[in-house]
Amino acid sequence: MKTSTKLIIGVIGVAVIAVAWWLISPLFLTETVDEGLPSTAVESPAPEGEKSDQETSETPEAQPSPTEVAGVFMDGEKNYETTGTIRSVETEDGTYLRFEEFETTNGPDLFVYLTKPGQETTEGVSLGALKGNIGNQNYLIPEDVNLEEYNTVVIWCRAFSATFGTGELTGSSE
Repeated sequence: MKTSTKLIIGVIGVAVIAVAWWLISPLFLTETVDEGLPSTAVESPAPEGEKSDQETSETPEAQPSPTEVAGVFMDGEKNYETTGTIRSVETEDGTYLRFEEFETTNGPDLFVYLTKPGQETTEGVSLGALKGNIGNQNYLIPEDVNLEEYNTVVIWCRAFSATFGTGELTGSSE
């Protein structure tokens, strides 16, 4: 009986230490990321013999130019500090949000969300786990997300339900 009690106490002790390390270690450790710009879309040349300028301007199915958005990160709640810029980048793969000169307080379980005005963070669109708390990084936006509707980027800690930083996106059609 004494051996099994010691074993149970040991297992519980290891579990408590592991959870404590997971929660506290981000305060002491940083994760630096330095992703380059995603490869940009290249327009394919029109076949010879076609009047591409005239057809493009008269074709009703021509796609309007996408809205580009940009913003600046602001600090979150409590003592969570976040700085850097945000901008959209169009590529062959889709649209990315790019964080540049980004830095935020590190924490456990950090995620990137897009939210609409008045929407709770967890009801927004998750772009995935934060890749690092320092550096340039890219996040692919799902095709069904309209950046004119989702105008706030949130760095969210799921473990503590806390906002580490936000960035308001403003756009301009080109």
